[in-house]
Amino acid sequence: MRKEVTTMGLNFRNSTNAAIFVVYAYPDFSCSPVNYSKAGWFRVNPGQTIQVWSGFAGGNTFFYYGEDNFGRKWRGSYFTQVPENAFNWCWDTGCTTCRSVGLRRITVGPFVLNYTINFITSSSQRQPASSILRMTLPSKATQEKNISRRVPATPKRLKQGKALLQKRIAHKKRTKNR
Repeated sequence: MRKEVTTMGLNFRNSTNAAIFVVYAYPDFSCSPVNYSKAGWFRVNPGQTIQVWSGFAGGNTFFYYGEDNFGRKWRGSYFTQVPENAFNWCWDTGCTTCRSVGLRRITVGPFVLNYTINFITSSSQRQPASSILRMTLPSKATQEKNISRRVPATPKRLKQGKALLQKRIAHKKRTKNR
């Protein structure tokens, strides 16, 4: 499934001094209720660039998580369960021996053929800024830690959420001016 970069798609580049193990999520409309699949673990050696998803990257939203053997992590706030071995599952699939990891969100511009995520040390391990998200109830695994689990919003629900937010803001402005 992974290969050196030769065509358009989603790529990971390792600009660190250690191998990084990567999980990523991609749009998959055969999965429901969340239209994303997740796949891992891809090994990206120092200086290496690999392609994990092939096709036109533009206009898609991807999610990713990376870790190395030194304890460095590239993570975000979209939590899902992942096993220790290689996998390719729908977003909501989990297991009793899985662990919960938070993935970062990356939205690729509509005219981009090929997109590369570059792993670097330093600021890359910080939490990304929050954006418009669809919240779900915590899973059993996250209830113990008392955190909410974020999942990718479908494009239709994202538009509906933006429209609802704009209506609420307009309503508040109207009632404030009365």
